[in-house]
Amino acid sequence: MISKKTKLKPRSFRQYTLLTGATGLLGRYLMRDLLRQDQRVAVLVRPNQKMQARERVEQILQWCESDLGHRLPRPVILAGDVKRVDLGLSENQLQWVKANCSQVIHSAAILDFRGTDRTQEPWVTNLGGTQNVLDFSRKTEIENFHYVSTAYVCGNRPGPILENDLLEPQTFRNDYERSKFEAENLVRSASGFDSKTIYRPAVIVGDSNTGYTSTYHGLFLYLRLMAMLVPQMDRNEDGVIETPLRLPFNGDEPRNLVPIDWVSKVISHLVQTPEAHGETYHLTPEKCTNAKEVIEYCYEYFNSAGVEFVGQGHEVEADSEFAQTFFDSIDIYSSYETSDPEFDKSNVDKFAGHLPCPAIDKEMVFRFLEFGKKNKWGKRRLPKVKASPWVESYLPDNSIEVQDSTALAER
Repeated sequence: MISKKTKLKPRSFRQYTLLTGATGLLGRYLMRDLLRQDQRVAVLVRPNQKMQARERVEQILQWCESDLGHRLPRPVILAGDVKRVDLGLSENQLQWVKANCSQVIHSAAILDFRGTDRTQEPWVTNLGGTQNVLDFSRKTEIENFHYVSTAYVCGNRPGPILENDLLEPQTFRNDYERSKFEAENLVRSASGFDSKTIYRPAVIVGDSNTGYTSTYHGLFLYLRLMAMLVPQMDRNEDGVIETPLRLPFNGDEPRNLVPIDWVSKVISHLVQTPEAHGETYHLTPEKCTNAKEVIEYCYEYFNSAGVEFVGQGHEVEADSEFAQTFFDSIDIYSSYETSDPEFDKSNVDKFAGHLPCPAIDKEMVFRFLEFGKKNKWGKRRLPKVKASPWVESYLPDNSIEVQDSTALAER
């Protein structure tokens, strides 16, 4: 804990990056990668019903260390919430940020597709939270604003979608896309910053090397469904599991899927590259994936067969319990089944072309399936935080939790 008063540093020595959303999938990878590169990081973390902010961060970092095989430095931890004015921080904390932080990465967001009530999610976090972070950043004289948007702010516009354009589409597929579109507009129109850099990831999947994910959306929802449903089906005389399913698209429609570790690696690199600031970046793959490929990989993994692609525009009926359960579970993604635009990525190629996006191949899908099985498809949680005496004795000197009405230590 903290026992000394703060001695504010000259602004030229502000070396910290403030990160929101550090407990989310992308946020935890950004926190890990920035700390691995010896960057000074402060994280805004909301306590939950089970753990305080410090415990949540420590749990994630202890998992990172077990995966990496070595210890990481600790960030400054600010217990707050993007949904609150001044992010729920005290005047003492605000002054610490003003004295120490030169840039912010706003990664906090809610992936909620349906929200017609703008007083609820995803609007409260995605739009209201972004406004709060912008206001706080101006108040603390943050110089460089980094915002994690989504490639799908384009809505239903056909491609190619240019990086620096933000044209309002005629329609959005869902309220998540619309909320992120409006939030990106807030960032673009905000004044008072030296630079505003926008990152637009496509559909984020698991870790390309380990298969890890902390959220079961998108591709992982489909894989989870197959892992649950396929083993329940009967085998034919050749021992192959029969999965009768007719899908209303061709199967070769491109899908922009990107591994979480690559997205974090590119953003971390661009954040630390001043000449790259002020641009918009499409974090999209060199090679798209399609449903036929994923189905073929799953055929091999499960020793199954039976999916039929009947083409776009054809109506299909759920003629089996397997098909009915499948369609009911993926209904929320139905608007993405037949279209995914081409995204220009000239800026990424210019400033991060040396970091190619790993292709989603059979081996990677197998890793996703194996991780899901090991993780019980999201039911197995991270290990509990090790005993606090161990934590206190091994945390570096710059690992502190900044709490309301607590004096701040001199660095």
